[in-house]
Amino acid sequence: MKSLISVSRGNTFNTFFDKENIELAERLGGAIWNESNHRMTAAEVAEQIADCENYVTLWSSPRLDAQILKNAPRLKLLTHLGGTVVPFVSDEMWERGIKVISANDYFAESVAEGTLAYILCALRDIPKYSRELKVEKKWRPEPWYTAGLMGKKIGIVSYGTIARKLVRILAQFQVSLFVYDIKPLPAEDVEKYGLKAASLEQIFEECDIISLHTPLFDATYHMIDTPLLSRIKDGALFVNTSRGGVVNQRSLEAELAKGRFRAVLDVFEEEPPKEDCALYWLDNVMMIPHMAGPTIDMRTYITRSLLLEAAGYVDLGKPLTHEITRKQAATMSKS
Repeated sequence: MKSLISVSRGNTFNTFFDKENIELAERLGGAIWNESNHRMTAAEVAEQIADCENYVTLWSSPRLDAQILKNAPRLKLLTHLGGTVVPFVSDEMWERGIKVISANDYFAESVAEGTLAYILCALRDIPKYSRELKVEKKWRPEPWYTAGLMGKKIGIVSYGTIARKLVRILAQFQVSLFVYDIKPLPAEDVEKYGLKAASLEQIFEECDIISLHTPLFDATYHMIDTPLLSRIKDGALFVNTSRGGVVNQRSLEAELAKGRFRAVLDVFEEEPPKEDCALYWLDNVMMIPHMAGPTIDMRTYITRSLLLEAAGYVDLGKPLTHEITRKQAATMSKS
């Protein structure tokens, strides 16, 4: 299996392709590398992909469009080292029968882990108490208060790959799980985890913790707006690790300014937020710079696993474990 690896050189490259993974790509059949520090253009990819069976992409790689495809007669597979494949696939690619694999499942596992970490940090006020002790040398005040997960009502908004992995983790905490999705919930998950199908209104009115996992499309832009945010009950926790554009940030800022509930935000409508963003001055908001997942240490593992899977398919005809079908791609975030 010969691969065109479009990932540009630099610090990001090194987190995916360590010495072992570089040697693996060569050993599996050879590789054409992007030796530059800049994003390859579609023309550059088209010029170099002729002998390749596998096209390896990352966040800044060109879409596998008609221009590239007409110069890629041997291409069988697109291997994306990120999550969503929407920016990299095309109708022409699907029609050619080229398969796609991505790190989406690995990413989902890590985002679910990160979401749990954010929830626990917020419930126990870990950033606050750590800052007070380290910076202000202030021991916990009396009376002090923290909260835990046990027995909480948790609302999951959209039941995709990340949400399913999060539910599996949360079920260990004896919580009540309410889920909103446009499709019926899988019967096996309802039985195994006690999921309760709920409307958005019910989740925002009743749940102690609301975790947002909705992909960003035109149809979901600002899906969460004042009518829902105003329903969040006092003392609740709102967590967004999906995409900033799913929430009307101005509306969220206005509701949070009332001090009724708290939020953990890993994503924002504009990243990074502008210096005058109201969220910076709200004590009831924990802000993280889009870091829910995957953790950096997973990147070399993901790369190695996907390269081996790609070679198994291209060279030996083995089934793909992390395939993204055209139907699945249609449900992914556009960015």
